[in-house]
Amino acid sequence: MKPKLITKQAVVIDLVLTVVFFVWITSILKKHVPWSEAGETAVLLGAAYCGLCLAGVFWMALSLFRVTLADQMLQKTTGSKDVA
Repeated sequence: MKPKLITKQAVVIDLVLTVVFFVWITSILKKHVPWSEAGETAVLLGAAYCGLCLAGVFWMALSLFRVTLADQMLQKTTGSKDVA
């Protein structure tokens, strides 16, 4: 029986980090949206729309990193038991 690669705690941590990344990247992208004459709401929506895509990529990268790390650690522990 294999242990789980991802726990509920890990998913919550990933979601919190993704939300923090989204807020941070949206604040950065607001300076680069060329719709300043359309108003602050349009600038915020444009930055949030782009930030959402980047946050999605960040979440996938974080999840893939966590699964890969957990699998490598699992192989290391089962490999050391086979040698002994």
